[in-house]
Amino acid sequence: MNGILVCSGTAKVKNIGDYIQSVAQEQFYNGVDTYVEREHLDSYSSPEETKVIMNGWFMHHPNHFPPSTSINPLFISLHIVPRIEQSFFTKETIGYLKKHEPIGARDTGTLELLRKYGINSYFSGCLTLTLGLRYKSNLSRKNRTETIFVDPYYRMGNTEGGILKRYFYAAKLLLKHFKKVRKLYTSFVAEGGNNLPRLFFPIHKLLATASFYNTYSKLFTDKVLFGASYITHTIHQQDYPTNEQKMEYARTLISRYANAKMVFTSRIHCALPCLGVETPVIFINSDSLKSGKKRSGGRFGGLIDLLYVLMLDGNNNWEIHKEKFPPLTNKIDENFSFENSNKYKELRDCQIEKVQNFII
Repeated sequence: MNGILVCSGTAKVKNIGDYIQSVAQEQFYNGVDTYVEREHLDSYSSPEETKVIMNGWFMHHPNHFPPSTSINPLFISLHIVPRIEQSFFTKETIGYLKKHEPIGARDTGTLELLRKYGINSYFSGCLTLTLGLRYKSNLSRKNRTETIFVDPYYRMGNTEGGILKRYFYAAKLLLKHFKKVRKLYTSFVAEGGNNLPRLFFPIHKLLATASFYNTYSKLFTDKVLFGASYITHTIHQQDYPTNEQKMEYARTLISRYANAKMVFTSRIHCALPCLGVETPVIFINSDSLKSGKKRSGGRFGGLIDLLYVLMLDGNNNWEIHKEKFPPLTNKIDENFSFENSNKYKELRDCQIEKVQNFII
């Protein structure tokens, strides 16, 4: 049997990036027999052995690891959350991973953790780098028109301090850029605010749009910002209640990224799939993302080196490192173009070979 590893989640909102990683598994199979829930691996039961590609983020409940004997795993592109180290690396888990060596680590942080416990491992990169197997676009570059921003990082209000202080500063930005914010408001997708009362969300979105515009207009022309599409990887569970609905939405996003002119994102599981489907992509990073103050960025070690990167400093000013970014003499406009680095391709090819040998 062939199984797809998924994490359906129990919260009201869900990061669809988990399912983008599941789609990366799916493309290797001629048919899929079942879904295997990541957070309940120990209780999975099947009359037949189920092959499962073990990739992605591990895990909310380490007490449900190792997997049951019904699972035949391939550990590749594995990320282990540092905070679960003590509860995850039990004697039983270490023995289980050693049985299935070598273990492919998605990032260098995970690689260090595995080797710390004497587990034979290697840096594999992310399985989403292989998405070009099925999702690479047939459109020529000149026929691609959509520029997409996917959860681009910005600091609400452009200032430190409590939420009231930041909202107050954002209100000042709203007054400063009111005409531009009103024009951008409809298309812009404001991350966060999911726990706010419904009546307050439009206010949150206005302030978020003002904060975004104040920062991004320093580097991007209005024509780019107003003409772009805006997407979030945060979905509401009620809108996609089943695994298949989440998978279908993830497939739709991947196809859209594959046909885009270029993508700007602070989501690693948008940036790496874009590399895989050969769409020009720039990762927008900040110290807040690396430290997880705003969003758990995971460990980017080894992965960030595959991407062109824009950095925002503590004052929301852009830091452009010439050796890590395409040549830029002025603001990014509609004529801006570049090609991704090819550094990821060796990792991609190695993963394809290992997975194909596994599913034979």
